[in-house]
Amino acid sequence: MSSARKSLKTRLSLKTLTPLLDMGYSIYRVKNRWGGYGVPAFCEHPGCEEEIDRGISYACGGEPFSEWGCDRYFCSKHRHYTCVDELDEEGEECNDSCEGERVELCQPCSKGEGEYPYKPEHPTWVRHLLKDPSWKEWRTENPDEVKKLKANTPTV
Repeated sequence: MSSARKSLKTRLSLKTLTPLLDMGYSIYRVKNRWGGYGVPAFCEHPGCEEEIDRGISYACGGEPFSEWGCDRYFCSKHRHYTCVDELDEEGEECNDSCEGERVELCQPCSKGEGEYPYKPEHPTWVRHLLKDPSWKEWRTENPDEVKKLKANTPTV
């Protein structure tokens, strides 16, 4: 097992992650949220509707629940390289004088201002979860989640 995967595995609930490990990083579940490059999503910046996925390349901080990020996903317009080794309470955008580690963060994380609210699941993803034959077993094992998805997503 690679050190990155081992590190991810140790930070997450094994009960949540273990059944999905065989899928790699395409689809995984972390803290009641779907992630992975196989999960379509909208940028979580308020007002932005750019379609992205929930892969690590769009994750604030470079991976979900990183030391610096907020476990949200943003398009390239709404992630900014920030010097995290020198990050103070007010944050500091990377510039030529940055000698520390550079990480892509959303604006609130780079400035220490809190977090944007989560956006709902993308309708394409919800439709896949609710209709695709390959997810039948998941639907059978998770009837409460299926009800929530149906209630929170119009016309699926």
